[in-house]
This record gives sequence, structure tokens and C-alpha cells, in this order.
Amino acid sequence: MSPSPALEKTILCVDDTPYVLQMLELFLTTVGYRVMTASSGRDAIGLASTRAFDAAILDYEMPELTGLEVAQILKQSHPQLPILMYSARQPQTEITAAGVVDAYVEKEHPQELVLELARVLGDPAPILVRRRYQRYSIHSPFMLRLTRENLEDDVIFRGTLRDLAEGGFGGVIDGKMVPGEVAAFSCPVPKCELKLELRARLCYRNAEEYGFEFIDLTDAQQSQLRQCLQVLTR
Repeated sequence: MSPSPALEKTILCVDDTPYVLQMLELFLTTVGYRVMTASSGRDAIGLASTRAFDAAILDYEMPELTGLEVAQILKQSHPQLPILMYSARQPQTEITAAGVVDAYVEKEHPQELVLELARVLGDPAPILVRRRYQRYSIHSPFMLRLTRENLEDDVIFRGTLRDLAEGGFGGVIDGKMVPGEVAAFSCPVPKCELKLELRARLCYRNAEEYGFEFIDLTDAQQSQLRQCLQVLTR
């Protein structure tokens, strides 16, 4: 993404998941916005009462106060504040938030969020870098093994792989994970004899859809994965 330091606008980002806040801060600061974060609706309301923001980005599903409730409170005291809902709950919130929420973006589309933010603020659209890795649409079973505190045994998730790239993958699993959690991922890539087990971090959850990124890939693992993906293009 191309930075635009001249914007100098401050955005309030609210989400109860630390990894999502880190991702939002990375994307927004890259294109020149300043970011302040809050991990709850009450914290967000407190911040908005002490300083001015140019826009607010809210998660919908949060404890105590939902994103919609926070949006309604913020609009009462700051009626001109643009509010974006960055959530997997767009269909539900859109019906009940007319005149409160200015834009809706599903959580698997952070680049679209940057574009929508620029739109509601009247800023020039930033130049976004195209996705780094080509993605391959496939249909294959996969398994995630997750170690959680206070549990003697690992949690096993099974699901269906929808797409795969050298940098990550997306699919549907039989349970629920929290963005930021790291699991061991194993999947027999179709038409490829290599069986890989890689570490992956959950980037987003959108309803029943999940997106992961591979982390800590060794040179050998990258080579193996690249070979498997090349098989899919033949």
C-alpha cells in the first residue's frame, strides 16, 4: 500500500480481539492514518469523550456493548463522526443501523476497509498492493491441531479447504477459533504426494468461513508448498 502521510487523520478502532486491532493499526498507519485502539465499547466511548476522532471503526460482536450500541452512543454525542462496521455481521447490522453506520465491511476484506474509510472521509483512494500470492480454488479436507491453556489435550478442528496459496489459505472448519490463535495445519494437497504440517495463524472469521496465514515457514517447507501449488496449475 502507498502511504499518504499528509492525511494526518486519527481513527478510533474498536475490537475485543488484540490481533484484529494490530492488523487494523498496520493497514491504516501504512496509508498515513493515525490510529488509537480500544478493546471494548466502554473504553471507546471514554476515549471519544476526551479527544476528537475523524472516524471510528467498530466490531459488532463485543462483550457488554455491541458495535451497534457503541455506534448509537457515539452518534448521539458526535453526530458528524463517520462510523464503519468491520464485522462478519453485516446483514444483521445493516437492517437496524440506518443513519448510524456509514459503511459495512466484512472482516475478511481489510483492503476494502481502507478504501471505504477513504471514501467516507473524502480522502483520495490509497494505492493498494495486489495480493502477494496467487490463490488456487480447491476442495480438500484439512485438520488443525491447536494447543490451548488449561487443556490437557490439543483441540482438533477438521474442515474443508476452499482455497490455498503460498502465503495462506481459507476454508470452513467444524468449530470456532479466535483470530490470532496459532495451530498446526495439515492438509493433503490434491494431486500432490507431499503431506505438509505447517504452523498457521487465524486472520479472520467471517460467519463459518476462516482465513489463515502460514507463519515461520522454513526454506524446505516453502519449497515443498511451492511444488504442490505448481501441480495445481498444470
